[in-house]
Amino acid sequence: MPELAFEEYKTSKIVSRLLKENGIEVREGLARTGVVGLLHGRGQGKVVALRADMDALPIAEETNLAFASKNKGVMHACGHDAHMAMLIGAAKILVQLSEDFPGTVKFIFQPSEERNPGGAKIMEEEGVLKDPDVDAIFGQHVTNELPVGKFGFKSGPLMASADEIYITVEGKGGHGAKPHNTVDPVVIASEIVLALQTTISRMRNPLKPSVLTIGAIHGGTAPNVIPNEVRLSATFRAMDETWRKRALNLIRKMCIDIAAASGARCICEISRGYPALQNSEPETSLASECARDLFGSKSTTTIEPVMAAEDFSFFLEKVPGSFWWIGVGNKKDGCIEPLHSSKFNLDEKALQYGSALLAYIAYKYLTGERVSDKRRENAQKE
Repeated sequence: MPELAFEEYKTSKIVSRLLKENGIEVREGLARTGVVGLLHGRGQGKVVALRADMDALPIAEETNLAFASKNKGVMHACGHDAHMAMLIGAAKILVQLSEDFPGTVKFIFQPSEERNPGGAKIMEEEGVLKDPDVDAIFGQHVTNELPVGKFGFKSGPLMASADEIYITVEGKGGHGAKPHNTVDPVVIASEIVLALQTTISRMRNPLKPSVLTIGAIHGGTAPNVIPNEVRLSATFRAMDETWRKRALNLIRKMCIDIAAASGARCICEISRGYPALQNSEPETSLASECARDLFGSKSTTTIEPVMAAEDFSFFLEKVPGSFWWIGVGNKKDGCIEPLHSSKFNLDEKALQYGSALLAYIAYKYLTGERVSDKRRENAQKE
């Protein structure tokens, strides 16, 4: 029963129940449907947060799995159900180890990662990183581009910012055979589409990655009618916040100026989305070391940045931490479809790896020590 952004009411109830059943203090209602669990160790110490997102996508599932979505047109095509399962698994492990570590573990179950505004920003504004104050935060995301048992890490910039741009060109409609009596918004919009690409190709430092994609154009009703307006929708991605701010100003100015030069009016609305995701080096090193400690020296790889976005970046603006990719791919079992596909599926063996790694990172961050062999063996079995 996947649920869309800020509608995760049944999901949050399940999460709350499972946390409470394992003796974890629960806070509900942050960002409407968010859930936070608190697990206290043997005494005072640092506070480490682990995060999972909860929302699904408006996609009709085509997996034919026994547990496929019962909510028509809604699917966990981005693996957020797996993220929740792994974090609950980590919580169950850490409950068993709570007498062995000082400090507190905060389990953050966040709504609305898929839709702007993201739930991370709202939860942060409502104090999710306070009371007690979080010292570091960790999160992970599934991918079929890595096989089960493999983890991808990178310190520094990993994922791009994401802003939505809505452009309306207001002209003067009329007969298609008499364009001189009109102000043709179709032609003007076409000029804007092409001109905006120079924002990326000629005004950006070539060493700073950036993408501008016009994803939708709407205007007109008939081949012989010039419409009054044309509407464009775009997404803008960047890795550098200084360039991001400058580029958005350039985009707005270019749209307005091009329209004005042809006698039209342009409204350019920019919905600022997620900032670029920047992993801190010490926390990323800790996470990758924990993966190698648990699963062997060949379990980790260094990954390249991607222009996809993730609102975990809002948390990383406030506290140090790391976000990484966890492999869930398995060609033999057909787990090869990409994220956001209606046929996305994952190898569930990865759930064990993800739970163990999250728990181990939290334990090692709070103690600075390895889990004893006996304790680790019991945790891995759990």
